[in-house]
Amino acid sequence: MLPDKLERIEDGAFSSTSLTGTVQLPEGLKIVSGFSSTKITKVQFPSTLEEIGSSAFSNCKSLMCEIALPHSLKRIEREAFMYSEIKGNLALPEGLEYIGEYAFNGCSGLTGSLTIPSGVHIIYSSSFSYCGFTGNLTLPMGLAEILGGAFSGTKFKGELNIPSTVTTIGDS
Repeated sequence: MLPDKLERIEDGAFSSTSLTGTVQLPEGLKIVSGFSSTKITKVQFPSTLEEIGSSAFSNCKSLMCEIALPHSLKRIEREAFMYSEIKGNLALPEGLEYIGEYAFNGCSGLTGSLTIPSGVHIIYSSSFSYCGFTGNLTLPMGLAEILGGAFSGTKFKGELNIPSTVTTIGDS
């Protein structure tokens, strides 16, 4: 059980430990990191969460569930869920502003469509590479850059509309 007044969980706090099962993050928590390479099976995010830090849940091979990201979330840092076994749809909250490099790279269990929220102006390198999406990709007006490998190895279906605000599309 984590304390109710907890506001941050730093990088490496629980990484590579034998932590298993469900992690229920307390209300009031604003920034979470530090669970990489654990055997947790589910994460319950608080409604107050603003940032998922670098490598927060990377290499969580037992995290075989859908994740429900809170509406308060503004940032998903680099490698946040890289190589984790997230299953099902990924609903990104409308208030999200930043998705870092490799954030969901290698999350092959992701399915369905992906809608990038309107607050995201740059899709960084390999953010969604080698994911298992099976539906449409919807990009927002206001998106300026899609950097190299952002969707490499991902097999979206349907029509792709690139917004007129996009000035850069990287390789792959």
